[in-house]
Amino acid sequence: MKIKPECATCIVRQVVDAAKEVSDDDKEQFRIIKSCLNIIAEMYGSEAVAAWMGTTVHRHLKKVSKNPDPYKRLKDTANEIALNYLEKLKDELNLCDKNDNALDRLICKIKLSIAGNVIDFGPYSTDMDITKKIEETLNGELRINHSKELLNDLNDANKILYICDNAGEVVFDKILIEELKNYCEVVVSVKGAPILNDATLEDAKVAGIDKIAKVITSGNDAIGVRLEESSEEFLKEFKDADIIIAKGMGNFESLTEYDIEQPIYYIFKAKCLPIAEIIGVDVGDNILLKNKKM
Repeated sequence: MKIKPECATCIVRQVVDAAKEVSDDDKEQFRIIKSCLNIIAEMYGSEAVAAWMGTTVHRHLKKVSKNPDPYKRLKDTANEIALNYLEKLKDELNLCDKNDNALDRLICKIKLSIAGNVIDFGPYSTDMDITKKIEETLNGELRINHSKELLNDLNDANKILYICDNAGEVVFDKILIEELKNYCEVVVSVKGAPILNDATLEDAKVAGIDKIAKVITSGNDAIGVRLEESSEEFLKEFKDADIIIAKGMGNFESLTEYDIEQPIYYIFKAKCLPIAEIIGVDVGDNILLKNKKM
């Protein structure tokens, strides 16, 4: 997905938020932000891919700030919020699990995984009300709902590659991954190194995903998926998977730039106008979308 003019607003806000996480000193914040603005100016244009431009900017931010994980505090907070909130969802989870209708049960757990997708400091500000966003998601419907296609594909699949998005969100991903395991093997992928608030192996372990599925890393710190930079292990699992499930807008922004043979399902909340317009929904809608090529 190529960027839209207004994408500049989001990437600049991310840089400001990250600079504030790195330092309390105004002079240092100005230095970091100014340096990153130069990178944005170099890359900004109609042919830039949002996730990959963001990758370059955030890699530069880590370098100039000498901080390998500027979002560490926020990621830890997101994991804690998600784990605590999961306790409140026990009744809803029990209802999901007791549902004998496979499609309804799948939709229920997809919505729960989308609820986790709101824990995102990329498109949202770092001071957003996460709990309110989760409740709004759980009370909503799937605006794009390709769950029947997913269920059909699951019945024929041997292996799924589940590509995670953010810290915190992975706690909710575990719910869906457990459901998918009823059909076939699930391999879960997280980032090979910190970038923005994306989930790493450490976050997957906090969520307990390593206890229920094989967890690999992408081998890089790219926002979304950058196949050209990915590890051999990731590329092998990507090729071997019968179904690819990609969580979050960053994975949508990047994977839609490739020709992918397998069924790929994008699961996310449409958090910004450019994404919403491209897929024909409103900002805030919940999405389960099968294969889309830009």
